[in-house]
Amino acid sequence: MANIFRDQQNILYVCLGSKWGTRERMALKDCLIARETGHNVFLYCLRDSIVNLKAKALGIDCLYHVGSISLNFLKWHRLNAFVQYLTKFNISLVHCYDLSFLWPASFYLKRKTKISLVFTFNHEIKKFYKKFWHRNLIRRIDQVFLPIKEMADGVHGHLEVPIRKFEYTGLGVGRDIRISTSDKSTGAWFVGCAVGGHEKDIDFLRPAINAISSLNTKASLSKKVKLLIYSEISWDKFLLQDSVRELISDIGANDHIFLEFTDDLTEACLKVDAWIGLDAKVPIEDLLVNSLLNNIPSLAPRTYATKELFRKRGRLGETYKSGDAREIREKLEKIFNTYAGYIDRLESGRDELVSDFGIEFYKNQLLMGYEKILTKRERLIRHKRPKGL
Repeated sequence: MANIFRDQQNILYVCLGSKWGTRERMALKDCLIARETGHNVFLYCLRDSIVNLKAKALGIDCLYHVGSISLNFLKWHRLNAFVQYLTKFNISLVHCYDLSFLWPASFYLKRKTKISLVFTFNHEIKKFYKKFWHRNLIRRIDQVFLPIKEMADGVHGHLEVPIRKFEYTGLGVGRDIRISTSDKSTGAWFVGCAVGGHEKDIDFLRPAINAISSLNTKASLSKKVKLLIYSEISWDKFLLQDSVRELISDIGANDHIFLEFTDDLTEACLKVDAWIGLDAKVPIEDLLVNSLLNNIPSLAPRTYATKELFRKRGRLGETYKSGDAREIREKLEKIFNTYAGYIDRLESGRDELVSDFGIEFYKNQLLMGYEKILTKRERLIRHKRPKGL
């Protein structure tokens, strides 16, 4: 039986995103957890992507994807470097985060039965993958990590991964670095949001900017509202910096909307009075939950996950229809008009949130999941059944 705390493993993490969001932060978090436990970790990524730069700063060994990001069947031959890394570094476990990489990874690992294959899904799956060759490759997956149980039906329905292979991890957030209220300015309501640095179009930011401007024009609150748009990438490097500044200037919001650089978004989101999640492509963002865990009411894009979160735990925050500036304005107004009530609910519900989304629960689920599938792979090899579990 494998012992994840005793037996050193060589683990290859695959994260080919060019973005900087929940998925990329989870990949780096998993790398650090495995390394701190004593394992050798490697990150297979795009050269000079944000996750690559962050990984290098953390001292994580990076291996690079060669060729186009397109991974359709006719281009799988370009993954020779990936296959060579498996042998060169004696990889025992591959942990992937990109749905597009599921198929080639499963295909090549069919012939490498000693290597365990794990996937983390934290994004919505829109297509159905039920053709024969899909089902054949899906059988190669040993374990699927999901941040929330509400994702299970969607993943199972679209990919037909057996429910028995699911493990629920939470998001591993909520470091106890809460900012005391005395550290915050009382002259205005401060609202934060985050951008990743990869964006090329201003449309995703326009609703939040317009909502803040409209809220201040309406003057229904006792204090002005200021929006801090945070990024871990210098704004000077943004392709859309000029268009964002132009929009802010055109609506006369230079005194209320600011572009901020930060070394750590998880800390920045605790320095405001409320947080707006902007990414509607993931069921639930890590920064949003991190804010809740540190008593910051949050406004989240309305997904099945965020609706269920607030339904089960009370009004810890609000949801809005993605792209709807009017609803963002109305929900922020609601939060600030009854702010003490949100804080009380966050205080009383914090222990339950930590239990489901905190770092200790996440670390335990991740490592125990690894141990379970490594043990199953050992048994599989011992009984010479190479076609899967």
